[in-house]
Amino acid sequence: MLEDHETRDQSRNNLAVEVLRKTGTLRLSAFGYSMLPTLYPGDILTIKRETVSAIQAGDVVLYARAGRFFIHRNLRSVQRGSETALVTRGDSMPHADEPVVASELLGKVIGIGDGVEARPVTPCTVWRRTVGLVLAYSGRLRSLALRRHKSRTNASAPELVSGELLR
Repeated sequence: MLEDHETRDQSRNNLAVEVLRKTGTLRLSAFGYSMLPTLYPGDILTIKRETVSAIQAGDVVLYARAGRFFIHRNLRSVQRGSETALVTRGDSMPHADEPVVASELLGKVIGIGDGVEARPVTPCTVWRRTVGLVLAYSGRLRSLALRRHKSRTNASAPELVSGELLR
C-alpha cells in the first residue's frame, strides 16, 4: 500500500514538473507546516519557472529532491565549485537545507491564492520568523493557528476550477 502511495506521489510530481517545464507556470496546493505562518497547508500557489540566477534572497522557491517537492525561502546564493546554489529554509524550520543546485530548482512562488485574488508572498520579517518557530515547536499553538486560518479561508473560499493541477 505504501508503495502505491509513493508511486502515485511520484507520478503526480513528474506530471507537475512536466507542466511547469512546458508551460512555464504551475498551480499547486501547499502541503506541510515548514513555511508557517507565510504558507498554510491547502494554500494554492502559483509557481513560475525560474533559473538559479534569477532567484533573489527572500524569494520562495519550489525544488525537488529525492522524489519530493519542497517549498522554502531562499536565504542567499552560494558558489559550489563552478555553479551557484541556493541556501533555503522553511520559515518555521530551525536549520537551513542543503544547498539547492540548478538541476533541483523548479521555480519561484509568485502568488498565493485562487489566481483571481492571488496575493504576493510576504517577506520573512523577524516577527514572522519568530511566530514560525513558535508554531514549529508548539503543536497546540500550530493547531490553533491552522484552525483559525481554515475558518478564515472557508468563509471566502472560491470553488476550484476542475482541471487545475493541485497537489
